[in-house]
Amino acid sequence: MPENLSMNCNLNNGTNAKICFASDVLATIAGLSLTEVEGIAGGVRYSGLVADKKSRKNALNIKALTKGVKVDVKDELVSVSVTIVAEYGYSVQDVCRNIQENVKKTIETMTGMTVKNVDVHVSCISFDKENRENAEMTYQKYLSDTASDKLEGEAEAPKAE
Repeated sequence: MPENLSMNCNLNNGTNAKICFASDVLATIAGLSLTEVEGIAGGVRYSGLVADKKSRKNALNIKALTKGVKVDVKDELVSVSVTIVAEYGYSVQDVCRNIQENVKKTIETMTGMTVKNVDVHVSCISFDKENRENAEMTYQKYLSDTASDKLEGEAEAPKAE
């Protein structure tokens, strides 16, 4: 059973209330915010799948989003740890900084809690995108060469009278 994390909240009418978040809620928010950052090829939480907007829309399995995301709360300060696979061609330092900023902003905006730190662990680099781009360029060149060969063949063919 998920641990409930509470925070005090002052209501407009001056009364003090308590809001409780399940730890899985904070981990889900962090996991979803990762899908908005470019340069992440995947992570433990995606079991090797590409993290993109489709993954976010199709994120029916919350456990898949929270794998590799760990959340700790002490004295109403949130500490987040995420494990990712970085995509080749992006500055890993920039990707990690973007992750830290986005996770912090999203959790603080959605919950009102303060994020103390976001630690990012890069488990490896994925070359899948580069391989897909090379295959696409090769295919486009093939189509271009085939089309130009076809046009040259039509130009040389004798015209029927």
